[in-house]
Amino acid sequence: MAATTSSFVFLKSHTSTPRHTKKLFTRIDGFGHGIGTRRSYKVIKAQSESDVRKEQVVIVGAGIAGLATALSLHRLGVRSLVLEQAESLRTGGTSLTLFKNGWRVLDAIGVANDLRTQFLEIQGMVVKSEDGRELRAFNFKQEDESQEVRAVERRVLLETLASQLPRDTIQYSSQLERIEATPNGDTLLELVDGSKLLAKIVIGCDGIGSPIAKWMGFAEPKYAGHCAFRGLASYSDGQPYGPRVNYIYGRGLRAGFVPVSPTKVYWFICFNSPTPGS
Repeated sequence: MAATTSSFVFLKSHTSTPRHTKKLFTRIDGFGHGIGTRRSYKVIKAQSESDVRKEQVVIVGAGIAGLATALSLHRLGVRSLVLEQAESLRTGGTSLTLFKNGWRVLDAIGVANDLRTQFLEIQGMVVKSEDGRELRAFNFKQEDESQEVRAVERRVLLETLASQLPRDTIQYSSQLERIEATPNGDTLLELVDGSKLLAKIVIGCDGIGSPIAKWMGFAEPKYAGHCAFRGLASYSDGQPYGPRVNYIYGRGLRAGFVPVSPTKVYWFICFNSPTPGS
């Protein structure tokens, strides 16, 4: 018997980075990273030192990108402060299927082996049509001997990253209200509760509604025309599937499932939709 949790998402895409350049600035999303530049800004006068907390590096957002960035800096001996608007880690969601490039990063920051013991190594992939015909099947290591594929629960990944950080790294209930540049090149961050921080470097990892992206001059994200249901099924007596990715393609939709562990399976359905939620 399987129990399942699920989520509904709208898939959106970002437009290109603006070309107007004033100051190097970094923004990192959950599925990758990039260095961009922001448009011309209004320079403000910094508050008195007694009113403002000074930090070398401030990361906005305690998702996968924010925590992985903080841990990477920590391994290099660089302190950072992570601002998270929620009251605790937001561990919702399902899983991520990570290939060898992702595992190399996790090895570099020292958490890969903790995760490997909890999740199955996926051996291959089978692709079928909606009527059940097999279109292609292959083994990952036959394609690339160095390949490593595992589906990792988002909750476990977040908690593992957070557990490796110094205790005072993540500051919860810290929603960003305003961001401005100071005359000396630092960045002033004001939170909703009125507290202020002055940072040498600010890294935005704050998701699709990012105030950092807006301040940098990025355009609003646009709906990409796809919606998805995703879930994580739990089998108390053990899941029955072999260690492979299973894809099913149809007209205007695709679905699939991937074994995560001996007792859990990630599943998804993605379909074309002219508007979100229709």
